[in-house]
Amino acid sequence: MSQYQKIIRGRDSLKKLPEMMEKLGIRKPMIIGMEPLTGTLLKKNPALLTCPVFSSFHPNPDLSDTTAGAELYLREGCDGLISIGGGSSIDTAKAIKAHLNAKSEDDVIHSRLAFERSCPHIAIPGTAGTGSEATQIAVVYVNGSKVSLNHAELKPDGVILDSALLESLPVYHKKSCALDALAQGIESYWSRGSNDDSKVHAYLAVIGVLDNLKAYLEGDPHAAAEMLDASFQSGKAIQITRTTAAHAMSYQLTKTMGIAHGHACMLTLPTLWEMMLDRDEMKETLQDLTEKMRLGDPRVVPKLLKGIVYDLEMTIPPVPDGQTLDELTDSVNVERLNNHPVALTREEIREAYRRSFTPLCENEKLACLDIWRYYGR
Repeated sequence: MSQYQKIIRGRDSLKKLPEMMEKLGIRKPMIIGMEPLTGTLLKKNPALLTCPVFSSFHPNPDLSDTTAGAELYLREGCDGLISIGGGSSIDTAKAIKAHLNAKSEDDVIHSRLAFERSCPHIAIPGTAGTGSEATQIAVVYVNGSKVSLNHAELKPDGVILDSALLESLPVYHKKSCALDALAQGIESYWSRGSNDDSKVHAYLAVIGVLDNLKAYLEGDPHAAAEMLDASFQSGKAIQITRTTAAHAMSYQLTKTMGIAHGHACMLTLPTLWEMMLDRDEMKETLQDLTEKMRLGDPRVVPKLLKGIVYDLEMTIPPVPDGQTLDELTDSVNVERLNNHPVALTREEIREAYRRSFTPLCENEKLACLDIWRYYGR
């Protein structure tokens, strides 16, 4: 069922949820999400007020959270899932669906899923960033370690893209989620797994963020709709290619420094781009992507990205001490690095972290800010 997603777009399209439920045969869903979005969903769809709501999960979902969710689903006799919120809500719903179709927790962890139980899932993103509504991957944690559940049937069966839901987001999360979508677009474009289809989605994600970010943060409704679609496109891109080194390097930054995921990705992405500038095998790809971004010289792109980070006033932590740099380096998921367009040694990863935290001199910072502030004029 999950191969072909049913999509409803448009401001206030949350009101069309019953229409999608009918198409997917859902009569008694379990709702996964947090306030205020779950309240908004129920207010616009009062017929669902008697349905169970599962909110007992962490921002980075633990597998035990999702076990409790599956137990509630069975106890209440539900026949489908509706997730609303960011990647954590959507990934929690995917993991609950995995539990419902696995014989053991070990089968869940290793994505050995039978799918003997029908459990259609409608994902309603409340952020413009993760693109989780478009992917078959769910990130959960087991004893503090990140695990990626991966199965074609975990891709949501239906998606509702209602940009009005973005209005309740805190400004920092709007910024970080936008950076996540931008990073996913860039990483997908240069990924070893890219193809013609993924590059279309990646291009739409990158341009969608760059062209609408300023207006989106100023509260423009049209820009919000465009940002939500750019995020969806970034999810469709990484569904094909998966992400690369910037994402692999971000998880420990989020864990140890308390910064949001997209923020962490965009700290290292400009440095990783700079490190590939002199690699002959990357010249064509970087030039192609530069031109897609309507810039002439690939050396300008990392400056543009740094300019965005500075303009958004995203914190750049000080350079960590040697022990912390080693811990960050050792945390990187080798599987994610296999998807990076060039091989990276341990020392190169460590150096990328160090350079990413090294502050620019004032003139360099101003140049980066100017490139971003005049972008698109």
